[in-house]
This record gives sequence, structure tokens and C-alpha cells, in this order.
Amino acid sequence: MNIKKEIIKIAISHWEVRNVGISGLDLADRLEVPHGTVLTNLEQLAKEAKGTLNTNVTLYPLRIEINENDPFDIKPLSFDNIEGVKTHVYFPSKKLLEKNYQKNIQKFFNKGEYTNRMTRGYGQIELIPFNIKVLGKYLNNKENYEIDDDITGGTIRQNSEYLSTLTYEEQEKIDFVSVWYGKRQLKNGKFAVCAILNDLATMSKKEQSYWYGFELEDPIFNRRDESFFRFFRRAYQGAWIESNDPIDKIVEGINTFNKNPIHEGVFTNNSNPYLRYPIQNTYKDYADCCSELFKIVGPDNIKKNKLDEWITKGLKLDESKLIHKQSGRPLSTLQVFTLCLEHYDSNLASEFSSIWEKVKKHRIEGDHKITKPNISNKPKNYIQEFKDLCWEVAKVFEQFNSINHGTMH
Repeated sequence: MNIKKEIIKIAISHWEVRNVGISGLDLADRLEVPHGTVLTNLEQLAKEAKGTLNTNVTLYPLRIEINENDPFDIKPLSFDNIEGVKTHVYFPSKKLLEKNYQKNIQKFFNKGEYTNRMTRGYGQIELIPFNIKVLGKYLNNKENYEIDDDITGGTIRQNSEYLSTLTYEEQEKIDFVSVWYGKRQLKNGKFAVCAILNDLATMSKKEQSYWYGFELEDPIFNRRDESFFRFFRRAYQGAWIESNDPIDKIVEGINTFNKNPIHEGVFTNNSNPYLRYPIQNTYKDYADCCSELFKIVGPDNIKKNKLDEWITKGLKLDESKLIHKQSGRPLSTLQVFTLCLEHYDSNLASEFSSIWEKVKKHRIEGDHKITKPNISNKPKNYIQEFKDLCWEVAKVFEQFNSINHGTMH
């Protein structure tokens, strides 16, 4: 028996099923040869560049004795006298795995692109780049998917409430998704999505085909991408780092604003699950995102009665202030809100009013106008522009919440 060939054969079969290395103890057991002989052959394979080793790993072998006449007659396990054994864990080389894949390619046809890459020896934690449009399917279908998306990246999974409405048979037909992705800026200023190969490989073949259609070939990245650096440290170094996301800051700002007794509950909703960053670098998608932003900071999300209470009870102003002097008509929600802010900081009130009108303008154009594609040689970076707009909104809330409300100007 050629032990090295048998080791390679067993290790490759093991890799096809589990995508992990195999220990010298397992190999010795399957080959029915001494453990020391296996270790010697593994070291030779490593020298021949036919694989890599995780050397001198201490494992604790357990054996379960089963009565052949009664499979349910299993002796209780005892851990008292188990001793650790030093062994090697063998990983067949990528060259061997690729050769095996090409030789037996027909049996892999029914598997997905990324499952097969794992079979071929690609790194399990390798990041695969995609066009950011790949997120559209999930961000636009939040009834079926739970999305946690910010400027650094996010996660996608099935919506648990949606799943609870399905029968077991219906759930069996679903293409389940569980992906952690990062956002990475390209050299041209646009953004890509990077997903971990191991997550992609767990998807159904259909879902893998969907992602494969958006994969980028040899993208050139911006080397100074602070947001991606945050994602990388969280994903690969286990660091506990805040994403510093402006949408999160807006939600945080509205929450803080709503808890203040002087103007408690002015905003009806503290968040909007459909508020997101543009998926496509187009004005249409930018305007759609502005529309969702307006839903949380605009007049439709403000309780007029709470606003009036803020004026008359919180600020103790006369109700005549709520009437426009020239027209005699009641002030609009925006005008009343701005009036309230002016009593704390007139510059801040003016800034918020300006931002509000800007968001409103894009929202109206997105909802009521036919937008034309941007065919300029130097198209705008709408993803970055929306991020900057969100920062403007977030900072207004942050500044207002930091003001001493006992002091008015």
C-alpha cells in the first residue's frame, strides 16, 4: 500500500464533504497503520508541497462501543482516563484539490459556484467582491428578509416573522440566506460589496447563481477606506468597533429628542426600516432614499398636537405665535418646528430648515418626476452624497440634543 497516496485520497474525500483538514489520528484509524507512520508520511507530503500541516495539535480521542445486537445499548462515556495525543492536521494542497475537481467535474455540476470554490481549495474566509446592486433583492424585500445595513456593511437573513407563517413543507422550498458583508470603496469613488466565501457557499445553488451574476473581476479598491477598515477589524480581528453610521446616529438623535420631557414624543416613529443607502449610483435611487429619509424627519412623522404643546407649555409662548401674521393662517408643521428651534439656536433652526427643504426637494422629484439617467463622463457619487446628507441631519439632532434647554436665545 502506498500510504501517501491513500492519505491524499482520504483527505480529499474528507475535504469534499466538510471543507476541513483531517487529523493524523483519523488517518491512522482508517488506514489501520501506526499513528507514527502516518505522521512521518504527512511531514513528507508537506515537504513535497502536497499540502500543509497544523503540527503538534493535542487531541483527545474518544471511542464509543456499540453492541451490534442492540444499537441502543451504548456504554456511558467516561472522561476520567482520557489522555491527549499530539498529532498533525493535514490540509491537501489547492493544486491537488483543483486536479481532483477537474477530474470529477461532473459530480459537482449540481453544486453552486461558491460551494465548488471551497471544494477547489479557495480560502474559507476569502472576501469576494460584488457590485453593490446585489443588495437590491434583499433591501427592497424586507417582508422576507432581515437586513442590518450601515456604511461599513451588514447582514442578510430570512425574516423570522415571515418564516413563522410558513409550513415546514413551504420552508423546505425556501432558498435560505445568511450573509455577513462589508462595503468597500473603489478607486473611482463607487462602492462594492464584499462577502465571505464560507457564507456564500452555504447558500442554495440558485442563490449562489444570483450573487455570481454581480461578482466583480479584479476591482481596484481605495486603499484609504476607513469604513471598510472598521468592517475588517470586526470580521477578522474580533474587535468591538462602532460603525459610526449616520443613519444610526439619526435614529439615536430622534430617540434622545423624543425622551426629553419638554418635547417628549414629538416624532411619531423613531426609525424607518426602509431607510437605506442607495444601491445604484443613480439620482433615482438617491431620490428614493431621500423619500425614506423624509418619512422619518419630515412633517408626516411629527405629531402636530405635541408640537403645539411644546410651544405653549414647554416654551410657554402665546398661541398667537402659531398663526402667520400676514395671511392669518396656521403655521405649517415645518414653520412651527423651526420656530421652536429658533428659541434655542437660530442658526441651528436655519440649518435644519435648509436640510429639510433639500431632502424634500429630492423626495418630490423622486416621487413625482421622471428622472433621466446621468450620462456625464464624471457622474456623481450618489452613495457618498446621501451619506453626507445623513450626516448633516444627524449632526443637527446631535447639536440640538446637546443644548442646555434651560437657556434660550
